[in-house]
Amino acid sequence: MDSNKNSLDARIARYNKHYGFLENPQKFSLVCNPHRLIVRNFALRNNRRDLYEEYIRNFYPEKAIKELVEFDSCLMYLKFLTKEEARYWFISNDTKVVESDIQVSESDAILRMLFVENEQDRKDLLHSDQSIVLNRVTPESILKSRDHFWIDTRIC
Repeated sequence: MDSNKNSLDARIARYNKHYGFLENPQKFSLVCNPHRLIVRNFALRNNRRDLYEEYIRNFYPEKAIKELVEFDSCLMYLKFLTKEEARYWFISNDTKVVESDIQVSESDAILRMLFVENEQDRKDLLHSDQSIVLNRVTPESILKSRDHFWIDTRIC
């Protein structure tokens, strides 16, 4: 567990250098708070609801119940897939765009499918402002980058 905790702490420190969320937490909403996304990512992948619950209750107590229901739902549908399994899932669900929680280039980023109504929607989603968190990419591009994927398989 120490190496996992160290990797979580190291990621928090690295992202904080870019965003400054530890010094200025009030600048970030629940949805796009990098600190929350990092803790949530770690808690989901390691089945550590207790860790996420502690974070949410400390930083967003008024949203804790709803957020924990969302966490539990995601946990039920979170899958660790090989490249071929991910390719099949993307194709069978007609996935046009996925969004990562943390930086998409990180091998443990959790991906979720975004609903895309038409080609213009796809272009708009892919060309919106990108940051280190909540990156949007095509399934084709992400499949080139690694061999395993964490995917929230809920269909929006």
